[in-house]
Amino acid sequence: MRYLILLFSVFLFSCEDVVTLDSPKSDHYLVVESTLTNLPGPQKITLTQSQDYFDNSSVPAIRNAEVIVRDDAANEFRFVESAETPGVYIWTPSAANPLFGQVGRTYQLSVKSGDDTYVASAKMNPVPPIDSIAYKTATANPRQSGDGKPEKGFEARWFGNDLKGEGSCYRLKFYKNGVLFNSPSNLVIFYDSALQKVANTDGLMFNLPIRGAINPELYEANDKVKVELYSITLDQFSFYSQARLELNNAGLFSRPAANIPTNIKNTNSSSTLQGAGWFGVSAVSSLEVTIDPAKAKKDLP
Repeated sequence: MRYLILLFSVFLFSCEDVVTLDSPKSDHYLVVESTLTNLPGPQKITLTQSQDYFDNSSVPAIRNAEVIVRDDAANEFRFVESAETPGVYIWTPSAANPLFGQVGRTYQLSVKSGDDTYVASAKMNPVPPIDSIAYKTATANPRQSGDGKPEKGFEARWFGNDLKGEGSCYRLKFYKNGVLFNSPSNLVIFYDSALQKVANTDGLMFNLPIRGAINPELYEANDKVKVELYSITLDQFSFYSQARLELNNAGLFSRPAANIPTNIKNTNSSSTLQGAGWFGVSAVSSLEVTIDPAKAKKDLP
């Protein structure tokens, strides 16, 4: 039997060939990366150009575009290209216009690049407050350990309630000592108080998987834990859902790659170029605490 297994293994290896597949050339679409907020300070829109599927070089920046955002109250916000970072366009507050976003308003993006004008629209929905952040002593589980991560420390939970009215969508961001957890597995989005659209979750406390999602690794004494909650539209929720599927689409049983939806449209009907990416606006609530071992909870839901 042992010799049969060995013979079968040799047969499998002998049938393994490397195949390089040709992929279609990209049309080099304009890609918008932007989530504008009601937080104080500058707002940023990044414009790049899409690449061929197997092109691993740096993403080309879109230079010298005209970038304007207007709201439904006739306010206009002009974004100026950064002198230090090509393709990054920034709106800077002024005494006359100190804050960008207001809940309930709809924002229209216009990007003129060459002969093409790209447009998008998004509404700033409300966001609930973050009530509190608590933590308990813990030992790292397999997902939280390795690569120099703490094996013992503190596991945190944040608490808040979904807003009344079915269909509220959110994105969660979380930081350790000012550093954003930003891997594909840290993209946390949810519908009402659950990770997905399910019945009877409107207006409730956010569920345990959401409250505990801020622990890719354990925290230690004196670490700062910051949580930000972003309101997003249902369309943006769908965009993030598809993007997360593609970001984690790898391995033996991966699916064929698929286009990710976009709200960026080219108004030039004679152009073959399309828009890609997403233009979003979000209201944001945030809270930060410093880990104090004396304040750790003995039991934490």
